[in-house]
Amino acid sequence: MITSILAFIFVLGVLVFVHELGHFLVAKKAGMKVEEFSLGYPPKAVGIKIGETEYCLSWLPLGGYVKIAGMADFGHEEAQGESWEFQSKPRWMQMSVMIAGPFMNFLLGFLLLFGVRLAAGEYEFLNDTRIGEVQEASPLHSAGLLPGDRILSVGDQPIVDWEDMSDAFLANMGKTVAIAVERGTIQEILTVDLTNTPESLGIGPYMTTEVGATMPGMPAETIGLQPGDIITSVAGVPVTMWWEMSREISTRPNEPIEITWVRNGTQMSASIIPDGQADGEETIGRIGINTASKRTPISVGKAFFRSGEETIRLSTAIFGFVKRLVVGQESSKQLAGPVGIFQMVGQSAERGFSHLIWFMAMLSINLGVLNLLPIPMLDGGHLLILSIEAIARRDLSSRHKEILQQAGFVFLLFLIIYVTFNDIGRLFG
Repeated sequence: MITSILAFIFVLGVLVFVHELGHFLVAKKAGMKVEEFSLGYPPKAVGIKIGETEYCLSWLPLGGYVKIAGMADFGHEEAQGESWEFQSKPRWMQMSVMIAGPFMNFLLGFLLLFGVRLAAGEYEFLNDTRIGEVQEASPLHSAGLLPGDRILSVGDQPIVDWEDMSDAFLANMGKTVAIAVERGTIQEILTVDLTNTPESLGIGPYMTTEVGATMPGMPAETIGLQPGDIITSVAGVPVTMWWEMSREISTRPNEPIEITWVRNGTQMSASIIPDGQADGEETIGRIGINTASKRTPISVGKAFFRSGEETIRLSTAIFGFVKRLVVGQESSKQLAGPVGIFQMVGQSAERGFSHLIWFMAMLSINLGVLNLLPIPMLDGGHLLILSIEAIARRDLSSRHKEILQQAGFVFLLFLIIYVTFNDIGRLFG
């Protein structure tokens, strides 16, 4: 619990600080007077004034704010017409200040992904194009791809690693493409129909069931599983690949099962109860083990390029989720609030520092997307108002802005209450 609390404070503190720093730096560069820079919302706990700005820590730790002269996020403030006020600056400067916060979150997400890749390298299985899992709904399954096959080319593009393969399939979505496959000592050409543009190819990399590490306090550690052990069956079902093992464990949360493994040629077995953990609307079983796949170094250029791709992919996926949520194609029960984020941060911290940093990157990108939504009180709401004013060639009245901001505040308040109840419901089943 202490680890989860410290990790949550660290992650949230960094994300909020970086976001508000973006607003602060651009506002100062634009010649605006910044009156307050606060981590947390009032009431203020402690503050120190340096120059024209008071730097504060406040008691409600669910965000932060930068108070710029002549600008009110909530309530009513009349501009005095001073040159350093927000309203006195050109609209492009005002919009730059608003964009700076989300931009810093996207930048932080990218830098964290880049740092993890550069420091830890890539998993060995990502340098291989052998297929582990092939789901029945996958177009590749329909084409005849089998677990253990190695993909050599997609169309006329040679494939050297998993990322190349993913990029090649993505480039051919909506088409019918030929792939060259090595199966044992035989090479075959398969024709894959991607014209339906599936959201997922339904394949996974080739990973054995060798245990790389056990997580403290989790069921695997309790029964004495050790790095190097090779799991051979779960609940009586033989397993040879990681996805098979994961499937059998995840579908049996809080259910006593028997697992067998081999250690230095000796077969061993024990009864274990997978820990039931929330995953969206489902509860899945986990025993707390990591794959034994090693990491290999990655070049700076490749790490930079892959991190940029992942940042764009995550951002696009989050925007897509929001769109589906609005049109009713996704359930609002999948939304997570402070309690859910606290739980996920704790789980990431237990899995290791690199997992925590990756989750922090994803959360930072989520925060960037969230703040761009056109909801009053958020940066996207300010951008919407500024855009309307630019089109109309006149400012909205202070009273109209006040009403919009108050409506946005009420909406966000109810949203926080709703997602918190969601989190509590998942937490207690």
